[in-house]
Order: sequence, then C-alpha cells, then structure tokens
Amino acid sequence: MSVSTKLFTDQMLNRFSGINEEIELRQTQISTGQEINQASDKPLDAVRLSALEERSTQLAGFERNVRTAQESLTLADTELTSAFDRLTRLREIATAADSDTFAPIDREAFRVEVSQIRSALVGLANTRTPDGQAIFGGYATDITPFEQNADGEIEFKGDGGEHTLAASETMRFPTSVNGGRVFMQVETSSGMSSIFDIVDSFEAALSTKESIQDSLSGPGEPGLSLRFNGDRMPRDVSFVIEGPSGRETVNVSEVVGGSSDRLIDAINAQSEATGITAELSQDGRLQLSANSGTVTISELDVEGVTLASKDPKFTFTTDDVPEQTLAPAAQKLGAQLTKLIDAGQHIALSRTTVGARLQRAEAQEETLQTRSVALDTQINDLSAADLERVITELQSLLVNRDAARQAYSKISQSSLFDFLN
Repeated sequence: MSVSTKLFTDQMLNRFSGINEEIELRQTQISTGQEINQASDKPLDAVRLSALEERSTQLAGFERNVRTAQESLTLADTELTSAFDRLTRLREIATAADSDTFAPIDREAFRVEVSQIRSALVGLANTRTPDGQAIFGGYATDITPFEQNADGEIEFKGDGGEHTLAASETMRFPTSVNGGRVFMQVETSSGMSSIFDIVDSFEAALSTKESIQDSLSGPGEPGLSLRFNGDRMPRDVSFVIEGPSGRETVNVSEVVGGSSDRLIDAINAQSEATGITAELSQDGRLQLSANSGTVTISELDVEGVTLASKDPKFTFTTDDVPEQTLAPAAQKLGAQLTKLIDAGQHIALSRTTVGARLQRAEAQEETLQTRSVALDTQINDLSAADLERVITELQSLLVNRDAARQAYSKISQSSLFDFLN
C-alpha cells in the first residue's frame, strides 16, 4: 500500500505528540513523586485513591477532635487541681482556727484569706478555653456560668450539658465535666451543698466564733431567761438541757420564732429526768428554772439549718448585757471541717473522672495514629511513583523520540531521485 507524503507526515506528527505526552507524564511523575496526577492516568486506581484520601481526611479530623478534647480536659484537670489545693488550705485553716490558742485577730486574718480563696474558686469555676468557651458551663459556653446574686450567693447559670466531639465513626468524647455537678452538688452528711456555700459557711463561722457560745447556763434560781429567734415557718427543733437531776435531749416539732408554747410543753415533759421546769415570763420570754444547781442548754439543732451564716437567724439568746447566743450546731467552727473534707473529696472524684476521660482520649489517639499510618501506607502504595522505573521509561522515550525525529528528518529531506538511485 502506498503512503502519501501528507499521510506520512501526519502519522509522524501524531507519533511525536504521543511520545511527548508520555514524556511529560513521566516528568510530572518524577517531579511530584505521584503515579496518579489526574484521574485519566489510571481511572480505576484514581477512584480507589480518592476513597482512601477521603478516609484519611476523616481520620485527620478525628485526630484534631481528640487533641481538642485533650486540651480542654487538661485545662479542666488543671483548674480542678487548683481548686483541690485551695480546699486543702481551707481544711488547714479550719483545723488551726478552731484551736483556743488563736486570738480573735488571728481568726480575722484567716477570714480574709478564706474570702480570697472563695473568690479564687469562683474564678476557677468560670475558666474559659483559649477560644473563649466556658469549660464548666455545659452547652452555655458563651456566658459566665457562676455568678453572685443579690444575696451574695453563687448561682449556676449554665446547664447540665457536656460537649462532645467525634473521635471515630462510632465514638464521641466529652471535652469537659458537668460544672453544675462539680461545684454545686457536694454530698454532705446534712444534704447537698455547693462548694461556695460550704466556703461561705466556713467564713461565717470564723466571723461569729467569738459571739456564739457552745452552751448557755444559769443558776437554777432565779433560772435562765431565753428567747427563741426564728422565722414564721414552723420548724422542728432539738436541743439538750441539763439540770440537777440529769441531762436529756428535747425534741420539739413545728416551732415558730418568738413563740415558746411548744418549747415549754416539751421541756416540762422532761422535768422528772432533768429537774428543770419551763414557763413563760411576764415579758414573754422562756424561763428555765430548777430548785438547785445549774440550768444548761446546748446542742441546738434547727430543721433546715445545715450551714453557718454571718447573721444567724435561728438562735436562743439570753437577756444578759451583752446577750449570750446559742446557735445551731452547724454554726460552730468545728462543724465546718467535715464539710470541707466532703468538698475536697468531691473535687478529687471529679478529677478522677477527667483523668479517666484523658486516658480514653490518649488511647483513642494512639488507635487513630495506627489507622492513619496503615491508611497512608495504602495511599502511598497506590499513588507513589516508582521513580527508578519512571526514569528508565523517560530515558527510553527520549531516545526513541530523538531517533524518530532523526529518521523523519532524513526521510522528509529525500527526493524521488534519491530513492531511484
């Protein structure tokens, strides 16, 4: 079959173009180190590579989330550690301040320190992450979760939510702990209290240490004149009375502040055991008397009063000048240590929760890194170019191209007479 000069030229040009494309492909593979630079290079492998790269991107996102969770949990652990240290200091103060060797001025210095520690605890509870999110606020991360109300009490403005981040296709990690549970729900022997209320109670007990007596006493004759102070809500009250005949606990139900009728009935019911009788004096006060010896009242307990206050509302007071005051047992300085211990243990438990979550995060991070390495290996095996082979192919193509060009140039320059000769 004869081939025209035009057809021959077109075929050679197409061949040169094909060789140049192959050369460019090899050069691109060498410069990028990638076997597949566009889907048309290897369509089936390109689809597999795309799926693997999508999984790799997803894993990278999981790893970022785990690191974010670790950073937030580490910050929470740091703040809780600081809170625990401050509560430890409060326990030290409580132990020291309850000693009779300390003068009132020393207790005032302790009270000032306690006030500063309380402010520090509020600051710790309101800690924010570097991007401004409150770590103990629950889902309400844009507010100040712990604020002081008009009565001076700390209220929780956040919610019970716990932020989570995806750590795998089927796992989510919390990034902190429930601030309301950590700071507002300390379980004590007298019920649930907040850490701030416990600290406020301790500060109040320090303030009233010198003005509150452990017991009130008077001679059997003329007796002990008292007034029970409280509010208008009926409350159960108990106390211990001791007279010439003995000592008994008196339990009185539904006592109202300023009213002594129920108290008188309950005390007189124990007269045979104590030797004490009660009556209402002409000025409306509770009058305790005995035929001899001393009349003593102590260990007051009022329903609903579990913490000390700076101005105790529920008390027995005498008509002495200055008056003597018996407050509920919760007002005593010695009663604060147990609650401070409970608060410290509660914070320690919260730290344990944070620590356990950090361990989970670290374990998941290792798992993700292992998966990522395996996936990167698959991607590399599929996409990485065999440079030794590619360079050899490139050299071969360059030689073939140059040889083809020389042959084409030689043939295209020949005339009919050259072939006839």
